Amino acid sequence: MHMKNIINLLLVCGIILFALPVIAQKTKATKQPNIVFIISDDHRWDALGAAGNKKIKTPVLDKLAREGVYFRQATIHVSQCAPSRTVLLTGLSPHQNGYYANNFIRNDLQWANRFTVPTMPELLQQAGYQTILVGKWHLRTDPWLTGFTDIRTWLPEGASNYVDSRLAKGKSRKKEVIKGFTNGIFANDAIEFLTSDAAKEKPFFLWLASTIPHAPTKPNPSHFEHMYEGETNEDLLPPGFPSHTSVQIPLEGIADSVAPNLANYYASVSYLDNLVGQVLATLDKQGLAENTIIVFLGDNGLMAGSRGLRGKVVPWEESVRVPLIVYAPKFAVIKGRNDIPVSSLDLPATILSMAGVSIPENWAGRNLQPLLKGSKKHGIDHAISEWADTESQFRNYTHRLIRTPHYKLIRWDKPDKPDDLYNLIADPHEATNIINKPAMRPVRDQLLTQLNVWMKKTNDPAVFWAKKNGKTVNKEAEEKAELKLRAGLDDKTPVKVDSKLFDAYAGKYEFVTTGIVTISKEGDRLFLQGELGRKSELIPKSENEFLHRNQLMRFTFVKNNAGQVTHLIRRNSISPDMLTIDMKARKIE
Repeated sequence: MHMKNIINLLLVCGIILFALPVIAQKTKATKQPNIVFIISDDHRWDALGAAGNKKIKTPVLDKLAREGVYFRQATIHVSQCAPSRTVLLTGLSPHQNGYYANNFIRNDLQWANRFTVPTMPELLQQAGYQTILVGKWHLRTDPWLTGFTDIRTWLPEGASNYVDSRLAKGKSRKKEVIKGFTNGIFANDAIEFLTSDAAKEKPFFLWLASTIPHAPTKPNPSHFEHMYEGETNEDLLPPGFPSHTSVQIPLEGIADSVAPNLANYYASVSYLDNLVGQVLATLDKQGLAENTIIVFLGDNGLMAGSRGLRGKVVPWEESVRVPLIVYAPKFAVIKGRNDIPVSSLDLPATILSMAGVSIPENWAGRNLQPLLKGSKKHGIDHAISEWADTESQFRNYTHRLIRTPHYKLIRWDKPDKPDDLYNLIADPHEATNIINKPAMRPVRDQLLTQLNVWMKKTNDPAVFWAKKNGKTVNKEAEEKAELKLRAGLDDKTPVKVDSKLFDAYAGKYEFVTTGIVTISKEGDRLFLQGELGRKSELIPKSENEFLHRNQLMRFTFVKNNAGQVTHLIRRNSISPDMLTIDMKARKIE
């Protein structure tokens, strides 16, 4: 080799050796962060010490709120479990993704076991992330077809017992009883992953979904069970709860007299706070904390008796406001309480951005990174929520809303249901609708303009809702329509039918919610059996219509042109204060 070539080779090697530390430093600096996304369930915004609730004990979350960013004005984009989670996974509104309610999905998606659009976990996985699921799922789609590569202990349905629950493991919906406190099992499984070698091999996205504080709210470990002992509902009222209002926490099938109270509700939240603390401590002990983003979010609020309502889906503050804390020290300059009106719809885009992943163009959520970095030009001055359901028992609440920290405007779907406008500072309980006050016209017009821009941008069919006609809802006509739906559901007198017809109806049927019921023939009678084994007789009312013996429920079996039973339609009057609904279940066996 000539001396000139040797010198050139040495120069090249020297340049490479000089550049190596720079390259290594750059790689380390741009290392993708781990992400732990913790979701609570039916969690009111004010059931948190950081929210100003001096009665509830949440020291871990309060500290996280101080050291991270606590978005006190945060709202959920859709206030019900399944559609709320679908928004987080798809980055799209219900009117875009087709998941309108827990039991109402767009027709073309009703039996699909995967989403038809890219999901946040899928996009993270493609960018090199491990994607881990632990806890509540409550979606028809299968998690392993939604972008999760490691499915640990999980709950396919929307609710469970708080102890010794029937849970699934891995890529199967088959459940078995797992002894112990349900949410402790979830936390321990998450911790098991965090202490594994896999947690350090490459970046991870951990979806940890609790069932707390969804009913039944108990039992919890002894320490938490006794934490609020002797306290009455009046003693424990959260800051956002109207005084002189009866507390009603929903629990299906349980009489009001024994329904859970705020002491139980708070006890479960305090237990969750402790479990979050265990997860954070593990991150710290494993040396993962410095490079891990923590997001804590409530999937929806809870009315708990406000306005005489128990649940959610409605546009009032108790239903749409939720706890939201983002702890991202590498990305956030600001700390503590923040009153910018962010939305759960903003989280998928923000998480992808912090992970260095491109955000799909059709995602309408806003990237919160500029806000977290202290920019004054983030442009976030309002949030939008929706209830796009038009068929379930909550179809009378269909709405869109736009909210700022000062005002909220609600647009209902019916032309004879006037818009609502509230001053949230002067009237935090939304008692006085000021939509028709002349002085409020500029506020109303500005909010409507912003809402219309949003609806056009996202191709929201609500933009075509009929204009308000100046009338009020005809309650009498609504009541007549409901009575017509319920007609005959309480008449249990059997009609004589040839029992040979029952053979065709026997089999298993699956609802959109993935719930399965079994129809069986025993002698000349037909029976319905749920997944938990409870069996009830079906009383014949015609050749293909049957009534549930103990509930206001009718089953209609439907055949195709070839005379084969393809599905059943269940008409159900759940309670006097809910609308009657029809749900379809396809025959699978």
